[in-house]
Amino acid sequence: MMKFVTSIATALVVGLGSTAQAADVMLFTESYAPLNFERDGQIVGLGADQVFELMDRAGITYEAEMTQWSRAIGQAERRPNTCVFSTTHTEERDPNFSWVEPLATDSTILVRKTGAAIAPASIEEARQYRTGTQTGDYAVGVLEAAGFEAIDLAPAQDATLKKLMQGRIDLMATSGTFLEVAQAEGVEIEEVLVLSTTTMSMACSKKTDQALVDRMQAALQSMIDDGTQAEIAAKYN
Repeated sequence: MMKFVTSIATALVVGLGSTAQAADVMLFTESYAPLNFERDGQIVGLGADQVFELMDRAGITYEAEMTQWSRAIGQAERRPNTCVFSTTHTEERDPNFSWVEPLATDSTILVRKTGAAIAPASIEEARQYRTGTQTGDYAVGVLEAAGFEAIDLAPAQDATLKKLMQGRIDLMATSGTFLEVAQAEGVEIEEVLVLSTTTMSMACSKKTDQALVDRMQAALQSMIDDGTQAEIAAKYN
């Protein structure tokens, strides 16, 4: 079956199969390169490519929308037969979703503006600095669990990055992949500390048909076994 793309307001929607039929599963994601982003009207990325491939292999029809993260994960929490990707699998989130994984592993890190004098040698030292991240992102929980109190929230990672570059925050909590992409684009930021290592996954509503979740997991495992996942990872790394 052929994928197609339709633009609706600021949302990207990718469908599989006929628009006359309701999709089996609704997928939500955010713009977070290299895991998920828009290119030439298509949702692509290290996570997105895997998700669409596994849905094809499982024979599950779907629609996918790119939106703000807080809305994306909120939809997956409330709506039946709905999943969000690429989602960090945390202890706090674990009971709230059915999981299809792993899409990738990543690190949660603190970054600073390149050359900044801020240089905490430990998490304890880093707590004194104003640290920014995205509303609803897993990094909020990571920071809170590590004892950070001066957490500055923004609706998107790009907004947090802008604050960092303008000196409105001292540190930014983000992923290792985000840092790699930003540096490749010439953004002058650098790693300060690693907070944790995480697994990136599809998180599906608890109201999602378990048979569908099982088919998705089996399809992902087949991609791991035959080397497809590694090929996709190499393309984006």
